[in-house]
Amino acid sequence: MAKKHILIVDGDVMKAERLKRNLETEDYSVDVVHYGHEALMVLGRKWVDLVISSITLQGAMNGIQLLQEIKKNKELAETPIIIMSSKINLEKSIYDIGATLFVEKPYDVVEIIQKIKDIFPENDK
Repeated sequence: MAKKHILIVDGDVMKAERLKRNLETEDYSVDVVHYGHEALMVLGRKWVDLVISSITLQGAMNGIQLLQEIKKNKELAETPIIIMSSKINLEKSIYDIGATLFVEKPYDVVEIIQKIKDIFPENDK
């Protein structure tokens, strides 16, 4: 099977790169962007199996707005999306918009990798 492709969208460059390296060691193909509009450009030109987005992004668009834009697009609406935030009071509204999973920051890398594996059936990696 082909590698699963993950798009990380995070305003924190260091944390995004660290998560990318950890996911690549698990044999995922990973792209990283830091702006919501960059994420939408990537999603418009290549297939992504999972989006992992922080609420806090660089630029004008935040992670909630990005989630809303993705869910409005018929071609992307079924794409699993993990939203990460230290603001746990947003969890319910994030699920209401259509997030697949909410992860509280700071997160444990081992736990988030396991959650990602749970999203993809093992024989489909």
